[in-house]
Amino acid sequence: MTRTAQGLGYAGLIPFVALSLGMNLHPLTTVAFTTYSAVILSFLGGIHWGVALTRPEWSTPTRIGLCMLPSLLGWLALLLPTQGALIVLMISYLSWWLWDRSQLDQPDYRRLRFHLTAVVVLCHLVWLVQT
Repeated sequence: MTRTAQGLGYAGLIPFVALSLGMNLHPLTTVAFTTYSAVILSFLGGIHWGVALTRPEWSTPTRIGLCMLPSLLGWLALLLPTQGALIVLMISYLSWWLWDRSQLDQPDYRRLRFHLTAVVVLCHLVWLVQT
């Protein structure tokens, strides 16, 4: 994994952390947090989509369909009240992290995903406790 990919991965945590720290500063902070979370969740499905397009053994209808799941869950979360959205998003991140661990065996990626998922889930927990 390149340093650029790692750096961008960690930089992607900035909105999660900043919006969690400033959750009461503006009425749109909640919308910004849940929307960003849904977009990033969708991105995680895209990683598997990319792998499925490059590995013939992954190009099954079931695998490609599963790649769409994070996008659909993120979209569903945006239709729910705040607490429901936070719960769906948090469970989705944890579930997709477990799926990643069972499917992708690259140690650097696994380590990065663990760090990123831990922070993202912690931010969702902070929001759940405060809302």
